[in-house]
Amino acid sequence: MLTIVLAASELEKIPSSIFSHPAITSYANQRNKKPEQMILDSNYHHNAMKNLLEGDRRGRPDIVHMFLLTSLESIANKEGKLKVIVHTRNNEAVYVNPKTRIMRNYSRFIGLVEQIFEKKSITTQNETLIELHENITLDKIIKQEKTDVVIVFSPDGKKVKLTNFFKDIKKKKQENILCIIGGFPKGDFHFDFSKTSYNVVSIYDKPLTAWTVTGEVLVNYNLVF
Repeated sequence: MLTIVLAASELEKIPSSIFSHPAITSYANQRNKKPEQMILDSNYHHNAMKNLLEGDRRGRPDIVHMFLLTSLESIANKEGKLKVIVHTRNNEAVYVNPKTRIMRNYSRFIGLVEQIFEKKSITTQNETLIELHENITLDKIIKQEKTDVVIVFSPDGKKVKLTNFFKDIKKKKQENILCIIGGFPKGDFHFDFSKTSYNVVSIYDKPLTAWTVTGEVLVNYNLVF
């Protein structure tokens, strides 16, 4: 089984400190919603985010959208080999049922995310499709999953050829793998992986988007396992 965690993703509700900013109030009026009901999105709230801590990397639900589309439509997922978790900058964890089909339309996706943050779960026909857990750190997620090996993808990691790397893992009979991919557009993880025994690796000599790394992981995993 392959578990992919999109870690430190820039997915959050609009912070109260910018509720009154014109960019926020205008957007809220357009959507007939209150600021506290909406998701921070740099596409629309860029001017309001300038004074936020790490404002230049926040408000990126589009990364989560692309990640989920890539993951859930993959062959690995269709064959029942995949588990997907989205971890947020505020230490929430979004668990996504493999049967979930994420809408391709971005506006509809934003509406879904707002529902998730409000209701904490999305269910249909007595089955939970998406569930949000609060106050759960990345470290706790990793420990709860109890996988055989943890792989962190970072431009600063050890350069590897992913197919060979997975083959080496398979030889060791480590079939339950957890991969951590950054869900932010710039900067680094807030978690210090240098103090762990996790495999910190790089698959290219330049930074890649989260969904590109995800695609490479899924294809190579499916070739080997």
